Amino acid sequence: MSRRFGVEIEFLSTITKEQAVMSLRAAGIRVESTHYTHDTTPYWKVVTDGSCGLELVSPVLEGEAGIEEVRIAAAALEAAGAKVDKRCGLHVHFDARSMNLKAVKNLFKLWLKFEDVLDAFQPQSRRGNTNTYCRTNLESGVSDSEDHRGQCSRVFRKIDACKNMDQMKQLYPCRYRKLNVQSYFRHQTLEVRHHSGTTDPAKITNWVRLMARLFDAAEAAATVRNRPVDTGLGMNRMKWFFQAIDAKGLTKFYTERAKKLAA
Repeated sequence: MSRRFGVEIEFLSTITKEQAVMSLRAAGIRVESTHYTHDTTPYWKVVTDGSCGLELVSPVLEGEAGIEEVRIAAAALEAAGAKVDKRCGLHVHFDARSMNLKAVKNLFKLWLKFEDVLDAFQPQSRRGNTNTYCRTNLESGVSDSEDHRGQCSRVFRKIDACKNMDQMKQLYPCRYRKLNVQSYFRHQTLEVRHHSGTTDPAKITNWVRLMARLFDAAEAAATVRNRPVDTGLGMNRMKWFFQAIDAKGLTKFYTERAKKLAA
C-alpha cells in the first residue's frame, strides 16, 4: 500500500464532538473540532455532517503509516462510543494527480464491470441505486447479468468518447455516485463513496486496501473488456474480481463479509 489517500468517517451525534476529540487525542491523533469545510488540513478534524450528525475527516495520509493511523483513529472513535446507522457512510479519497486519462477511464470501467460484486460487500442500503448519496455509476439498478452487460456496454462507449477530464465530469455531473469524479476538480482526488457507515478498524482499513488495489489495476490495465453474460451477478463473480485486482490477503475477509450480508 503506497497510495496517498484520505478518509471521511461519518457517525451519529450520540456522542459530542468534544468526546470524540478527547478520545482521539488520548490515542495520539492530532485532531481539532472545527466547522464544516472542504479545506484539506494537516490534522484530523471532527465536523458536523448534514446527513447523519458528525464526521471525522483525515488529513492526507500515505501508505502503511496512513493505514495504521486510520486504524488508531477508528479504534478511538469506537472507544468513545461512536455509533452508526444506515444514514452514515465511509468515504475514501485517493490522490489522482498522477493518473492519466486512460487510467481514469479504466478505473470507471472496472467499477462498472464489478459494481455487482462490490455491492455484495455492502448492506442493502448501499446497493444498486437505493442510496441518494451513493448512486450507481451504471444507468440504473441491475436486473440480471444480461442487463448488466448491456448497461456496461453503453456506458463504456460514453467513457471511450471522453477526450479529457472535463468530459468525464459531464458524464457524472453529480458527486453522489459510488465512484465520484467531481472531487478531482476540487481536490485532485477520486472519491469512493460506496461503503456503509462504520467505525470498525478492520472494515475501514481493508476497504482502503481493496480500493487501492482497484486503482492499481486500473493504472496497470492495457484495456478493460466488458463482463461475460454467463457468470451471474454478485457473489458468483467474486473470484474474477479478486483476480482482476490481485486482491491477495483480502479475499478471505470479503468472501466472509459477502456471505454474512447474504444470510
